[in-house]
Amino acid sequence: MEVGARYDYGFQFALEQLKIVFPDLDEAKLGEMDALNRIVDGKLVPFAPSSAT
Repeated sequence: MEVGARYDYGFQFALEQLKIVFPDLDEAKLGEMDALNRIVDGKLVPFAPSSAT
């Protein structure tokens, strides 16, 4: 398994654990999470390579 796939698998596994530990979490909000998102001013924003800005 390549590194990127392992990283994504680990992230998805962490999300599944959140769903078990916190069953009342809004699944739509969890769906907004992505391993490549960044946090800017307390909000999730999609990753953009620095050359794209």
